Amino acid sequence: MNLSGKTTPGSLLTKIAENFKMKLRTLLTALLQLAIYLATGAQSLSDKKISSSALLSDMDMARSAVVTLHPGFGRFGPREEFLHALDSVRNVIRGSDSTSFISFFRMVNPVLTKIRCGHTKFFPPMKGFPFYFFTDNLIPLIVRFDNGRQLLVTHSGHPEAVGKYVKRINGQPIDSVLNALRSQLFVDAHVRTSANAQIAQYFSAWYADFVQSGNGPFEIVLADEQGDHTTVEMNGISADTWQLLNQNTTYLAAHNHLSFPSDTVARLRVATFYPPQGDKYFRRFLDSAFTQIRSRKVQRLIIDLRGNEGGNDALGKHLYAHIARSDFRYYDRIEVKVKRKKDVPNRGNVYLPRFIGLARWFIRKDAQGRLLFKKHQNLGMHRPHRQAYTGNVVFLMDGLSYSVTSEFLAVARSENRGIFMGEESGGAYQGDNSGTFAIYKLPATGLDLGIPLAGYYMAVKPESGVSRGVMPDIVVRPSRQDLLSGRDPADALPAE
Repeated sequence: MNLSGKTTPGSLLTKIAENFKMKLRTLLTALLQLAIYLATGAQSLSDKKISSSALLSDMDMARSAVVTLHPGFGRFGPREEFLHALDSVRNVIRGSDSTSFISFFRMVNPVLTKIRCGHTKFFPPMKGFPFYFFTDNLIPLIVRFDNGRQLLVTHSGHPEAVGKYVKRINGQPIDSVLNALRSQLFVDAHVRTSANAQIAQYFSAWYADFVQSGNGPFEIVLADEQGDHTTVEMNGISADTWQLLNQNTTYLAAHNHLSFPSDTVARLRVATFYPPQGDKYFRRFLDSAFTQIRSRKVQRLIIDLRGNEGGNDALGKHLYAHIARSDFRYYDRIEVKVKRKKDVPNRGNVYLPRFIGLARWFIRKDAQGRLLFKKHQNLGMHRPHRQAYTGNVVFLMDGLSYSVTSEFLAVARSENRGIFMGEESGGAYQGDNSGTFAIYKLPATGLDLGIPLAGYYMAVKPESGVSRGVMPDIVVRPSRQDLLSGRDPADALPAE
């Protein structure tokens, strides 16, 4: 959270209110790891045996932190789902004198995912998210899901593997591998696209973290388009080599920009709500873009939000104001679980931002007994930008359209502002849990548990059924040929 600038009490409180939530999943994950205590012994730690009594103490601390602080505990699923799963793991731990660090991590992590909050974090004390284990022996593949939801090899140091589908790894069917990984990934509510999107991002790292049992070589069974199988033995590669292999493997632009596919169509690529140049740059970019859109008499605006994992929530509202047709609400409310630092359990083991104590000045209890954070620029009623674009809009989204991005999409959906294309958004339509974090250092293991402290509830029309993301009107997924050629499937959409 950026609190740069003057630090007089008044200006500091304004900064807290304006910056109460900065949300970008991948970036926040890396920043949280850098903010926690310095770690040592990364590789040797995985096999370290830790006594059951010490592990149970860590679990008690994690339980207390979740139950007391997490604003999403019980929001998207019954609390018992988490509590019963935690008790089951406790029973397993009690059954042995000790458990290895990696086994403990792999048992507790899927319990925490049952909170159904994508912003919750659970870190081993290693640097380099999400490369925690076997960092010198990763599967040398870059994979993506095609439009048939098969796992396709798109890049590899083994040319014979490219263009083929993964069927088995070391004898384990790929469906079994994928189900194991999905159970370990943090996802909002009941969103179905988010886990697969995260798997495609970091498949080899997740496999090493949650499935892999030793160093390579790996026996990979592959299938071609006709279903003919081949087996390839592959030696593992380092995390650095894997990341080099993963460079330039997406057709999505990594920067915000505006283009005009035709005289009457504009395409606004919003790759992030966390611009490295700062918020003012983003606002100027939007002002300039919409000035150009007005000057060209655009009849259809395509807003491409695929792969955008979030950033500064105020910028999501700012973008919507540029396309709003009438006054609108954005956040309905922001809930927190505690008001004072002294109510935070195990204070000696938790990092809290220094300014968090001042936030209590903006917290009030409502008639229903909820603690609400009342000072945020996305609360209340908002007016459209004075020269807002009111024409037709198409929204492109996918399972990585998350956090701030999903909030923006939720309001656009609720306001019936256009046509939604792509895949279900990565964040829940109803809102999320994020904001600033309490970061617990579990003493026996050194694991870091990051708990978001604010529950954000969108001011959207209710939808029936379980909580999902924003659903597409038209499903658009990349084909095998799209993925292998680097062709954007959205480019095939009609230009007019």
